[in-house]
Amino acid sequence: MPAPLASCRRFFRATLLVAPLALAACGGGGLAGALRSSGVTSTPDEFMVLPTRPLEMPDSFAALPTPTPGAVNRVDYRPHAEAIAGLTGAPGPAGNADGAALVAQAGPRQPGIRQELAVEDVEWRNTHHGLLIPRLIAKDKDTVTYQPMILNAAGEYERLRAAGVEQPPAPPQSLD
Repeated sequence: MPAPLASCRRFFRATLLVAPLALAACGGGGLAGALRSSGVTSTPDEFMVLPTRPLEMPDSFAALPTPTPGAVNRVDYRPHAEAIAGLTGAPGPAGNADGAALVAQAGPRQPGIRQELAVEDVEWRNTHHGLLIPRLIAKDKDTVTYQPMILNAAGEYERLRAAGVEQPPAPPQSLD
């Protein structure tokens, strides 16, 4: 067999081996296929697209605030805060996302409280193991250990109601 014909056959066989692999790589559809598989359809959802506010030119570039990573962009709409402001007249929800207003309202914290609670928890676990049979069959060992601390919500509701403390309506009991 002539040498050029043998090399042509080798090239043809190599092409037959590589072609299915190359075509299989195209099966995902590229970027469009990746978007479709992630839930993005071929048309945009017009309700998820919000326009931006027009850009504002500051009076002085020296008066610009320093950039804060993770802060809200001033030109983006905030539908939740704007809905509250429109319905109540208030500028928006009090505080910010990190809960600083709630922490400030709660008052100063006790230093070292986490370490103190960790020590008390170890002492509790060492002295309160629960009954033997429930410990052996329980799936959640913490439920057995902390059983005396678990609040009986229905019983507490009835106790406060009997004492004359005004209570919100109780949620309906489950049908189980």
